[in-house]
Amino acid sequence: MPNLDEFFQLAQPLAHQGALAFGVLFVAAMLVFSDWRLALFAFAGVQVLAGVLLAELLPPEWALLQWIVGGLMGVMWYLAARRVDAVRRRQMGVPWWRPDWRFNPSTLMRLALALLLLLVLYIQRPTPPLPKLPADLARFATLLALAGLVGLGLGDRPLRWGLSLAMWILASTFVIHALQVDAATVGLLASLQILLGFAISYLIVVDGARFWLNPEDA
Repeated sequence: MPNLDEFFQLAQPLAHQGALAFGVLFVAAMLVFSDWRLALFAFAGVQVLAGVLLAELLPPEWALLQWIVGGLMGVMWYLAARRVDAVRRRQMGVPWWRPDWRFNPSTLMRLALALLLLLVLYIQRPTPPLPKLPADLARFATLLALAGLVGLGLGDRPLRWGLSLAMWILASTFVIHALQVDAATVGLLASLQILLGFAISYLIVVDGARFWLNPEDA
């Protein structure tokens, strides 16, 4: 069984080849889908892909921290969203397995902007001249930054705000680690992500409780 170094050596070529394609797929899912379960699944995909790509800039043990921190954020948001959704579904008599589809003007606007973002990335393939950052990682970081900007502009719920801010922090992580790699910087960025996870979890519960029919029965 390969160790951590061998695993990253095997995974990095595959990740580099499909970084932009898989990144676009996961980001589009986060921007468009209104069901929180699908959005968190796409968020997990972005975190896994980012962890593999960060191994080019960081030691494998530190790159693995991105998976751990992203996993903690995903678990916190999952538990908060599940708590809110479970109470709402129980009060409305909706089965837990039924997807929460909402085709409203906000969803259509997110879909239109996501398609526009994909078209720009496909035609232009922007590669900003970021110092010491390889071109493929620069394109991936640019995708995350643009997706975070679109998500913040169209976000109407705390979970979408959290996903968008997480994309901004992740894009900044690539730029910062290309310039400086030390334990203090890695720990600071990880702490910032954990704080974001706690804050968004609280806001998810507070915002979601507004849609409970009988809050006193929760």
